[in-house]
Amino acid sequence: MLGLLLAPAAWGQSGPPEEGQVFQVGVGGVPGLGGQFGYISLRNFYTVEGVLYASGTPPFLGGEGTITLSTGLGGAVRILGAARVIGNVGYTGYDIDFGLRGGPGLSFRIDETRASKNRRFTLFVEPFFRFTSTFRRGRVFFLEAGFHPPLLRAGLWLTL
Repeated sequence: MLGLLLAPAAWGQSGPPEEGQVFQVGVGGVPGLGGQFGYISLRNFYTVEGVLYASGTPPFLGGEGTITLSTGLGGAVRILGAARVIGNVGYTGYDIDFGLRGGPGLSFRIDETRASKNRRFTLFVEPFFRFTSTFRRGRVFFLEAGFHPPLLRAGLWLTL
């Protein structure tokens, strides 16, 4: 019973994300399947973030059985946040971010060869676009598209 009372606080019901700190938790696709977990420090005009990516292309989805784990550090410009700062407008319930992340990654294949083991480590730079929207009880949903797998991601922001 106590868990039911405390659960709303853990799911980001403290209001709109103009400033503060959130965890970004989501699932992704294209190609294959994946997930994302990250920490984002929000400001009116920009974000600073660190994100962990996991993606895979399992054979049953027509993939080659590759799993990739990556860590990206970067930030984003909050387009509507800039309008809020300049125009002194309140939070509208949604935001649009354009950003850049980069970092290291490791790839593993089911049928690894010596050559694929030697190419396991990668570095990436990812421009991305993110749309966030507040829905019931202050929860924030995000949609994100980038160039690092998984290419399309969606999930929730959980406030700290």
